[in-house]
Formats: sequence, C-alpha cells, structure tokens
Amino acid sequence: MMKPILDSTAISIGALLMLWAIARAWSMRQAVQQAGYCTLLRALLALMLLFFAGYLFSVWAILSQHAAWLHSIVALIFLFGSVFVLLTVWLAQNTSAKLRQYSQRLEQLVEERTKHLQVALHEQELSRRYFAQLFQGMPVACFTYDRNGVIRDWNAEAERVYGFSSAEAVGKTIYELFCRPEDVEATQRVIEAVFAGEVFRGIEWQDVTKSGEIRWMWCSTFPLTDTEGRVVGAISANIDITERKQQQQLIEAQRDELEAQNENLQRMASRLAEANAQLERMATTDGLTGLPNYRVFRERLWREFLWALEHDCPLSVLLLDVDHFKQFNDTYGHQAGDEVLRKVATVLRQRCEGTLFAARYGGEEFVALLPGMDEQDAFRFAEELRQAIAEVPCCYRQITASIGVATLDLHTLNPESLIEEADQALYLSKRDGRNRVSHAGREGILVTDIPEEEWISRVQQAIQDGGGYAARQVVSQMIYDHLQAMRRARCAVETGDPSRCYRDGACRFEQWKAYASQCPAFPSERLQLVDAQHALFHQLMQELRRQPSQATLGQLQQCGKQFVESLQEVLVVIPCAA
Repeated sequence: MMKPILDSTAISIGALLMLWAIARAWSMRQAVQQAGYCTLLRALLALMLLFFAGYLFSVWAILSQHAAWLHSIVALIFLFGSVFVLLTVWLAQNTSAKLRQYSQRLEQLVEERTKHLQVALHEQELSRRYFAQLFQGMPVACFTYDRNGVIRDWNAEAERVYGFSSAEAVGKTIYELFCRPEDVEATQRVIEAVFAGEVFRGIEWQDVTKSGEIRWMWCSTFPLTDTEGRVVGAISANIDITERKQQQQLIEAQRDELEAQNENLQRMASRLAEANAQLERMATTDGLTGLPNYRVFRERLWREFLWALEHDCPLSVLLLDVDHFKQFNDTYGHQAGDEVLRKVATVLRQRCEGTLFAARYGGEEFVALLPGMDEQDAFRFAEELRQAIAEVPCCYRQITASIGVATLDLHTLNPESLIEEADQALYLSKRDGRNRVSHAGREGILVTDIPEEEWISRVQQAIQDGGGYAARQVVSQMIYDHLQAMRRARCAVETGDPSRCYRDGACRFEQWKAYASQCPAFPSERLQLVDAQHALFHQLMQELRRQPSQATLGQLQQCGKQFVESLQEVLVVIPCAA
C-alpha cells in the first residue's frame, strides 16, 4: 500500500520539476532565440513531450496496478527530469551570459550613437548659428520666404535698407510689405519659378520702403532645398542701386543733352560747311558766268605745266576775247553784255569736258587749258570753238571771238611765258580783223628767256620774301629749266642732233645760288647737296652734247629727278629759313 503512494509522490515531484523547467524555458524563449539556441529549445520541447507521455503512462500503471512497470517509468521520468533540469539550468546560464554580452554591446552602441548624435547636433547648432550670424551680418539686404511669399527671416541690413524691423517684416508677405502694386504679378511669377528650381540674378526692382520712398534694388534670388533636394524655401539678396540709377539717369540726361547739342553742332557745322562751300565757290567761281575764276586757273596751270614737263606730254593754252564787247555794253547796256558773256561761257563749258579746263580770265577774256593737245589739235579745237561761238543765237547781233593759242615747246620757260605767247597770238587775231584764230608757234611768237636783271631782282625778292610767292616762283623756274633741259636731251638723243641740248643765256641756278649762300638762315648742307647734283647734271649734259647716247641720257634723267626733288624740298625749307 505504501509503495504506490511513494511512487505517485515521486512521479508528482518529477512532474513539478519538469513543469518548472518547462515554464522557465518557455519564459526564456525570446532570449534563447536571440542567443542562438533555437535547436536546443526545440530539443527541450521534445523532452517535454516525452515526459508528458511518461506521466500519462505512469498514471495508467497506477490505476491498472501494473507495479512491474511502475519502477521503470519512475526511473525514466526522473532521468528525463534531471536531464531536462540540467539542460534548462545550463541554457539559462548561457543565455544570461549572452544577454549580458549583448546588453553591454548594445549599451556601447547606444553610447557611441549618442555621442555621434550629440556631435551632429552640436555641429548642426554651430552651422545654424554660423548661418544666422552670416545671414544677420551680411552687408546685403537678405530675407527668406516661402512659396506663398511670406517672409521667414529678415536680416539687419534689410532693416536698414527697407526701414522695417524684423518683427514688422517676418510673417508678412512680400506683396504687402514692400512690393509695388504694379509689380505683384511679375513678383509672383518669379517666386513660382524659384520654387520650381530656377535661379535669378541681377533683377532690377523698384521697392517701397517704410517711409514710402521708392528705391531701386538689384535682386538675386534662388531656392533653398532639403537633404532630399526638395525646395523648402527661398532666399533673396538685394543691393540698393538707387544712387547708381540716379547717376545713370543723370548721365543719360546729360547724354541726351549732349546728343541734342551735337545735333545742333552738326546742323551748325553743316550750315557752316555749306557756307564755306559757298564761300569757296564764290572765291573760286566767277559769279557772272559760273566758270572757275583767274586764281583757280593759275593754280591749275602750274599743276598742268609741271605734269606736262615731267611726263613729256603736250599742253596748250587758249585765250579768247569777245569781239567788240564794249559796243555791246554801250549800245545795248550792261545786262546785254552780261548775257553775251554767259552765252560764251556756256559754249566753253560744253566744249571743255574731261581733262580740258575753262575759266574766266577777266573782263571779256576767257582762257582754256588743253592738256594732251599739241599745236595741230589745239588749233583745230580753237577753230571749232570760234565757229560754235559765232553760231550762238543772239537777239542783239552776232557774237564773235578772237582766239590766241600757244603750245608747250622745248623753248617754253614757264606757265607765264606760255600765257604771254597766247596773249600775243590773241593780239594778232584782233589786229588782223578779229573772229579768227592765231597760234603763237605758227606766227613765230617765242618768249625764250628772262632778262638777267629781272631774274636777279626776282631772286633777291625771294630771299627777302622767305617762302612767299616770289620764292615759290624762283624755285619753280629752276625746276622748269631742268625739266626742259631733260626734254631737250631726250630730243637730242632721238634726233641725233646735239645742238638741241643748248640753251642760250646764263645759268639761273648759279645766279640763285650766289644769293642763297648769303642767307645765314638757309642750311648750308642742303645748298651743298643741291649744288653737287646741279654740277653732275651739267657734266652729263656736256657729255650728251659731245656724244648723245641712251646710257648718258638715263644717267641724266636719274640725276635730274633727284635734283628736282631736292629743289621741291627747298620750297619747304625756305619758310623755315625765313
């Protein structure tokens, strides 16, 4: 009777131990899983099932009084219970150790993460302070705003520029604080574009300050983004450029004023140029006939004469005198005489085209330069001109003219001598009945030399004049002499007649040199150079007289060219010497 009771007691005690162990293991299931003992936990659960099966079997053995089986079952239960308890205790100890290790590691991680977080927060705080200090200390009016245009930050420079304090500005929209009504739509478009990611630089706005003053601002605005790149706000930097704008407007006003003055000056210059042109026309044009006057003719004659000598080209001069012009005035009046002069001038203008040049010489006399025309061409041109004048219709009586012509030849001294020959030929035409043409060459009219007394007087006047008309006339005459000498030398070589090289009379250069050397202001070295060139020129002329040749002619032409250039330079030096 006692044995079954003891067996039941032992089984119950084993069952209690097993239940405690199972409860202990079940309570540690999460820790066991974290410690990595999942397999052991499953083994313990399997032993629990075996224990439960053994417990049911031992209950059956007691109820059915199978004592023979009961000792084995009790032993087995105690064996499994001991093993189970030992495993549970071992599992609890190891799990606790693992958990302590994990706890220590977790504490270390938490501490490290806490330190990192504190450092990050500290840096963030420093950055926030730096930004705040930078934002507030910026020498530019800055403010931040959201997508609705509400101002979130307002720095000290903005307070100074706009006059609004930070408390007055923050929380208000840009539109109601300083934006002009007419700029609201444009400002809204800019804000929308900024919150779409666009950046604006150098926008010029007109903003209203607290005092109501309108100030020009040079604005740059750009978006502010978070760590994910989303636009969370915007910042605007504004520079007051009112003074610059005022200066610019002042400059523009001054520029407009200067442009207006410039236009006035241009109009005045245009009128002045027109007046000068008119004065020039009056100074160079004969008021009655519209032809160039005598002064223009003289200048043109000098140029054409020098050109003809340098290039060995024909040149003729024509002098025309209206026949019985005094009778026109005496009989029909001066207006009729003026009309006759205009009719003759019209014929001359029509005939003298291209390189030909016509001018009024004075009174009822006209003159024409005929470049490129030799004696025959000039005489034919003069005859055609005479006939054309005779055919001009006139209500008073027929208009006729007497004409004298002279052509540049090897004996011609200067432009004045060419005019003198034409004038003498004109005299013959008038003497022989008028309304006719006479040519100086055909009539044997020759002006071949300048009297020595007259030349010396000219030289003395030139030295005293020092660069005036007399000096120009003297130096030009020496240039003409040497150019004519070279023309005669070419003719001598071409014809084989050395006598063509001769010219009677004293050397005008030697006479000029005698007086030029007495002028202390005249550079002696230049005079020596010109004298040396002149001596070489005469030496080559002597060689051509003895034996004409192309080689000597080439040397003569080269020497003569240098000598003429030196004389032309003398025309520049003489005024300085004077």
